[in-house]
Amino acid sequence: MLYPDVLLTPETLLETLREGRSSEFKTLLRSQPETVVDAAFEIASRDERLVFLRLLPVERAASTFTDLPLLEQVEFVSDLAPDRLRIMGAFIGPDEVADLLKALERDLDKRQHLLSSLPPTLSERARELERYKNDEAGGLMTPEYVALREEMTVGQALGFLRGAAGQAETLSHLYLVDGQNHLLGDIPLERLVTASPQQRVADLARRDIIFARTDTDQEDVVRLMRDYDLSSLPVVDDKGVLRGIVTVDDALDVVQEEATEDIYKGVAMEGSEIDYLRTPVTALWRKRVLWLAGLAVSEFLTASVIKSFEDEIAAQTALAAFLPTLTATGGNTGSQSAILVVRAIATGQVRGRDAVRVAFKELSTGVLLGVVLAAFAYVRVRFLYTQPLVAAAVAMSMFVIIVVANVIGGLLPLLFDKLKIDPAVTSSPFLTTVMDATGLLIYFNIARWLLKL
Repeated sequence: MLYPDVLLTPETLLETLREGRSSEFKTLLRSQPETVVDAAFEIASRDERLVFLRLLPVERAASTFTDLPLLEQVEFVSDLAPDRLRIMGAFIGPDEVADLLKALERDLDKRQHLLSSLPPTLSERARELERYKNDEAGGLMTPEYVALREEMTVGQALGFLRGAAGQAETLSHLYLVDGQNHLLGDIPLERLVTASPQQRVADLARRDIIFARTDTDQEDVVRLMRDYDLSSLPVVDDKGVLRGIVTVDDALDVVQEEATEDIYKGVAMEGSEIDYLRTPVTALWRKRVLWLAGLAVSEFLTASVIKSFEDEIAAQTALAAFLPTLTATGGNTGSQSAILVVRAIATGQVRGRDAVRVAFKELSTGVLLGVVLAAFAYVRVRFLYTQPLVAAAVAMSMFVIIVVANVIGGLLPLLFDKLKIDPAVTSSPFLTTVMDATGLLIYFNIARWLLKL
């Protein structure tokens, strides 16, 4: 028998569940520190996680549920009883329900189960938010904010806050609105609590407020919050009506999501964040197979280039020895430039109108890099082979490939951004494949000209 006041390890806590001691397990869930319970939940199986969600205190269960990836939330929705979902709904925000509803668009049975189980008001507010796109401010915002009418006094506002404290996402910033809910400004909480009760709240408001529109891209939302050091950002529609706020925790989720997507695209994979150990092999296969197949097909272009220069290689076999070095250098150089520009685009330092400046900067950088590496290549090849013309061909090719790779790597992200394609794709094997074929064409044509092949 385990005593609830004894600190357990996550593994020991799970043992009580696995041994069928359900009553004891339920008691321990309420008495053990959250860190122990959370760690046990992390290592639990899918069925064991469901037991956690059924037995945890309601507020903890709701928090644990909403912290799960959407794919896991979808799995658990139909397994949770309507009564359990209903009482958990008191601790789940409408924006979180809206995200889940979007994930259930193709599973009408689970969707209806969720909607019919949640409190009607919550379901209605979630369906209103559902119409906004996930990657825009409307899809990030929560309607749980505090707005004060301009005719209110400070005393009336403080009384209103006492009643709204448990319903709002944050109270650090209060928003001033008119009778039609148009955003007029914001009021920091410290201004309100230190003002005279008879003073009008309109006199405390800051009118030059930073805001986003419902269709503002999520990356721009994060940029606004970062640049202006905001803990929350109001979101208005095209008529200036306040629709919700984006909080800093939502912004951090976007940062993590975008970083994950960029990492995946940087190695030619698609999709959002996954739990690696819990993701089925078939799902991992789907993430990778299309990109790899496409890259494999494009690599045949490289093979075609080599085949078209078979005579030159046969006449001067030394040329083949330097193919890997030149193609790898071109790919590495282009990837470096692409990553620098992708980052500059993401942080707002570079826009499409800066293409000429980017091209000149990368051209200049490429020339400097090319001179150093071409000199190194010449010395190295000259040391291996007595033919100076072979060394010259390799060195000249190295210089041109680096310059070209730098410019292509710098401009491709801007082109992709212009075409509304994620620029992060260009820092992946896609660019390496492009530079393989380009580098071979440069190398063989220089060798043919210099060696008279």
